[in-house]
Amino acid sequence: MSVVARPSLPESALHWLVGAEPVRVVALSCSKGIIHRLVEQGHGLLVVEPDVQQCLRLLAGQPPSEALFPMVARADELPLQPCSAQVVLLGGPWRAQPGRPRINAHFAHDQISRTLQPGGWVAGWQVVRDDTVPWVRRLISLMRTIDPDAMSGTAATDHEDLLSSKYFPRIERREFRLWAPVTRRGLVEMVSGQRSVSSLTEATRRHLISEVNQIVDSASRMSELRLPYQMRCWRAHVDHEELTQPIAFGDGALIIPI
Repeated sequence: MSVVARPSLPESALHWLVGAEPVRVVALSCSKGIIHRLVEQGHGLLVVEPDVQQCLRLLAGQPPSEALFPMVARADELPLQPCSAQVVLLGGPWRAQPGRPRINAHFAHDQISRTLQPGGWVAGWQVVRDDTVPWVRRLISLMRTIDPDAMSGTAATDHEDLLSSKYFPRIERREFRLWAPVTRRGLVEMVSGQRSVSSLTEATRRHLISEVNQIVDSASRMSELRLPYQMRCWRAHVDHEELTQPIAFGDGALIIPI
């Protein structure tokens, strides 16, 4: 079990990612919690997962709903009609079926752009620790006295290639603050579990834990101890002019030149 609670997605961030009004959303690599929050808000969800069992888990324990339609597919082989969604939401890195080739990112970008309606966008986020909070800086400095690379977590680079794709030339960004509650015991366990700490002598390890407890005492004197994070959100707006086979509309009908 994790010693630190995973921060939940703020409602304000979810509204910014998909918009405040109910729309059709294609969800790729999204958690069950996020999917059902969107359904509760009135959005229609097309949930794409490469694994049958994952699709079944998304439906487990949930009442039947016409607003939620899961399908087994790959991001680079979307079985969707062109212009079938206002938003494509990326909840994590590309996932492929076991034993099948990795997702072709270029094909996935093309498939997503075709799936989006004119004016639509693909959205995603990254969560990184916020090291500007004083007690976190103190903890990092302490840990780096025994390991120069300790607590050097960096932002994931999931979908960075999409943000430089010609299909999505206009990018919007916004950051949200997240807080993850952590107990004294949880923080001490997190520190003790580091490989560099487990290799210390017993006396040195006890001294380190003592200093961690002093940081906790100082940080929690006035309030609950919480680990700070930044949620870096982005929305990339589609440009159908860049498609190899452009999408157009004539007399109310969809036209895809061949």
